[in-house]
Amino acid sequence: MEQETVQSKKPSLFGMIFQPGEQFERMREKPVIWLPLIILSILGAVVGVLAGLNVDYATVPGMEGMPAEQIEMSKMFGVIFGGIGALFGTPIGFVIFAAILFGITKIAKSPITFKQMFSLILFTSFISTIGQVLNQLIIYAIGSDPTVMLTSINSFIGAEGVMGGVLSTIEVFNIWYYILLGIGLVKVAQISKPAAYTITIIFFALGLIVAVVSGALEGLAQF
Repeated sequence: MEQETVQSKKPSLFGMIFQPGEQFERMREKPVIWLPLIILSILGAVVGVLAGLNVDYATVPGMEGMPAEQIEMSKMFGVIFGGIGALFGTPIGFVIFAAILFGITKIAKSPITFKQMFSLILFTSFISTIGQVLNQLIIYAIGSDPTVMLTSINSFIGAEGVMGGVLSTIEVFNIWYYILLGIGLVKVAQISKPAAYTITIIFFALGLIVAVVSGALEGLAQF
């Protein structure tokens, strides 16, 4: 009876913080999409706005020495387009990632439906999203470097270039997200633990590669 009660409830976004296993069981039975998608899109827009506010446009290449009025105008447009872009780009990104993972898990003979996979991506992404909101809020409050996540290893080391990109990826909420994604693939997609963790590690490695390339490009731009 207790198991049936758990399965009859819808998964909760905030439940992912303290009871992720229970939420995975719920979303396997009753996957939810629209409300978490709306909430995450709004939070994504908040991150976009805060990121725009945290940029020091006076130091942006090509804008040095520009009049203060033009810099403020550029910042205003950056904030507006950052918020709007994140509001509409966030759900698109979730759909694409869910489709990729859906295809991979189907190759692994998973019985998961696309709705279940989409729900899984949304609920696990809540963790990384609240991490971004928290970091950008603190950065805005203390005026620190907006490119360095305060909950990453690089916030303590302050490395630049390739090493800075790698250390910025090793971040509390990011690692938490990947751990939950691996567990979710086991519980919701019902694939083996080795397969789930291998998929998770591959995507984490791809994130590191992107960080390495971005760091290298950033280093070249300084010359």
